Amino acid sequence: MLLGFMIVGFWLALAVYCFWYFFLAKTVQPLTLDELALIWRLHKQQTGCKSSRIHSLLERNNDIVGFKCDCGYEFKQKRLITQRAIKTHNSSGCTATAISSQSSARKVKEKQ
Repeated sequence: MLLGFMIVGFWLALAVYCFWYFFLAKTVQPLTLDELALIWRLHKQQTGCKSSRIHSLLERNNDIVGFKCDCGYEFKQKRLITQRAIKTHNSSGCTATAISSQSSARKVKEKQ
């Protein structure tokens, strides 16, 4: 009888932990400067905030994860632990590839 209660309690605890892990546990995600500016502008438009600047930036591991406004509003970018982190695309790599392909094309034309 006692063993049955222990087994049921174990499975119930495991189910609660799995629900928390997959649906409620969150972590912070870094913001780019463009995202930060957009979110701050949206905050100003939606709340009618009269602040002219952001009071302070919230950082974690030298990455910007949010901001505090002069009006007292605080924003932190959070995502579920189970979600994949969003990678920002850097266009400088594409530019470098385009430049190297242009220079190789010029070399081929010069040889002809």
